[in-house]
Amino acid sequence: MIVCTTSDLSAEMRQKIAKETQVPVVQRTINELSKREKNAVEILITYGNFDDAVTVEELRKLPGLKWIHVLSSGTEQLPITPIKDKNILVTSSKGIHAIPISEYVIFAVLYFAKHIPQFIKLQEQKSWSYTAGMSEVYGKTLGVLGTGVIGLEIARKARALGMRVIGVNRSGRHMAGFDEVHRVQRLKEIVPCCDYICSALPSTDETRNLIDKNIIQLMKDQVIFMNVGRGDVIVEEHLLEALRTGKIGGAALDVFKSEPLEAQHPFWRMKNVLITPHASARTNMYMFRALQMFLENFRYYQQNALQFMVNKVDFH
Repeated sequence: MIVCTTSDLSAEMRQKIAKETQVPVVQRTINELSKREKNAVEILITYGNFDDAVTVEELRKLPGLKWIHVLSSGTEQLPITPIKDKNILVTSSKGIHAIPISEYVIFAVLYFAKHIPQFIKLQEQKSWSYTAGMSEVYGKTLGVLGTGVIGLEIARKARALGMRVIGVNRSGRHMAGFDEVHRVQRLKEIVPCCDYICSALPSTDETRNLIDKNIIQLMKDQVIFMNVGRGDVIVEEHLLEALRTGKIGGAALDVFKSEPLEAQHPFWRMKNVLITPHASARTNMYMFRALQMFLENFRYYQQNALQFMVNKVDFH
């Protein structure tokens, strides 16, 4: 049996999975399953966090579970110990976010370059003002931290606007689509060149708190910062101070160190901050792409050709 724990799955999608896999599909949380159903679960489809969180205790109640497909790109939210103990296969939906997140980044670049908040305010005031101006992004430099599928798509779209794009990754290996690529160890040399900086980095021991006051101090004055990776890549207290002083001119933040962002957080009150609730990838195509990836992997799973499955996660 396949169990999907998220309410995002439509009846049409549930029927599609059942039809293409020829396996019964149940859409409920693990705690809502009967004992008989828990014993029958072989495959779990889940985000694994927030309202869709999966606990250690819940996993231990699924004795026949063999495979977890995570509907997001990250899998750090899963309880690793029982997964390792039971040798459960885990796959993610890494890669499906490239189109929507890259569109979001380009939107954020233009949002600040074209001074959209200023024009919204003028419209609300019914004010026809020639004093309000716009900037161009043509010829400007965008630094993209992370050169995976999302970073590559951001670079492709930004270069179409005439921007110069510098990529930063662990190896420094050049990748088509970027004007330059450098190792993350050279970050201090890269940030002074950038008019816009976008982090598309995952949360790892190497990336947590990578961007601190020392890196921020080296950035251009009034640089625009965007984060679509993980919130703990930047030290939020240092980002706050840089936004208050104007060192960072504006920030588009889709991810935060702690989510949901608490109502009292200063970010909510800052006029030079655009906040979106971890929504940059959530379009009407999201679930379709995630389930297509699941179904493609299911064909290999059914044939016991696990070596061909994509986005397998190794917790060992």
